[in-house]
Amino acid sequence: MKIARLPLAEVPGDAYARLAAGSLFASPGFLDLWRAKGGRPVVWTAELQGALAAALPGVEYGRGPFAQFASMPDGCYGGVLLDPAHESARPSIARALFEALARRRYAKASVFDFRESAPIHPGFSVIWCETTLVDISAPQWMPPDLKLQSEIRKAEREGIEVERFEWERHHAGFLDLVAATARQHGAKPRYAAPFYRALADLAERDDRVAWRWCEHRGRPAGSHIYFVEGDTLQAWQKYFDRSLSFLKPNQFMQFATCRETARRGITRLNLGATPPGAEGLAYYKARWGGRRVAYPSCVRVEGLRRVAYRVWASFARPTVQVAEMHTEPVPRPDGEDPAPGR
Repeated sequence: MKIARLPLAEVPGDAYARLAAGSLFASPGFLDLWRAKGGRPVVWTAELQGALAAALPGVEYGRGPFAQFASMPDGCYGGVLLDPAHESARPSIARALFEALARRRYAKASVFDFRESAPIHPGFSVIWCETTLVDISAPQWMPPDLKLQSEIRKAEREGIEVERFEWERHHAGFLDLVAATARQHGAKPRYAAPFYRALADLAERDDRVAWRWCEHRGRPAGSHIYFVEGDTLQAWQKYFDRSLSFLKPNQFMQFATCRETARRGITRLNLGATPPGAEGLAYYKARWGGRRVAYPSCVRVEGLRRVAYRVWASFARPTVQVAEMHTEPVPRPDGEDPAPGR
């Protein structure tokens, strides 16, 4: 078996496309997106008899003792992609890939393995993360909470309409929402305009990036960004004008996006984890129903490099990210499948 770390441009295109088929997060376009945030897309590959058998895609940040690797960044999921012909060798192939990550001695290496694509490697710590999955497959699906249903109907009566986000038409209002949210939190935005421009360009090429926009009488009311991964709609980031919240645009935008994507065969809504202390957000998500599932985040932090990284991080200015896809650690439920039915 041959293990290699390849820049995205050097990965065999056709062979990798077969492994990544059906995954937005593993697609070359999505990997390349993170260049706009200072990342370097790379793929750790495993070859058997000269052919690509498996891949672990991700993004590197930083250099030297501060270099990090994430599969994938910022609340998106990663893990091992495997040729079905080598399924019986999954444990040994995954172990070899994770051992190569360890030998690279990243200051921090993280694999958010929602699909549980690899056995837990002893060289990595495991943080059990949690999210909520909602079945949206029924033709007449509605969230179970009666008050939420009423709020959705109110938005319809108010004439709230949801449209695809278009950079040229909407970016000024969107960036105003981003800046206003950052001011409310006393921090700078986590993402700059070039990243959002790159994301908008990707959304034009790949409809698995579902960026939706809403205005009321010419005023920006809200922006929702979702990612379609397999059969799941993943809520990633939301910005909105709090002064227009009485119109219930957030509730309607999420409902409308669920119905739209369900017609394309999407069956689940992933609401993401909730940061500690965000009781209001936790209550809001609970109103959408669904079931809570846990999944492993495999993390390795080097000893001395861990100290160096923490010193560097202590000088970094706080940032704010209004995102649904957090990865807060939770204990694995005793005796429970970490992700039943996945």
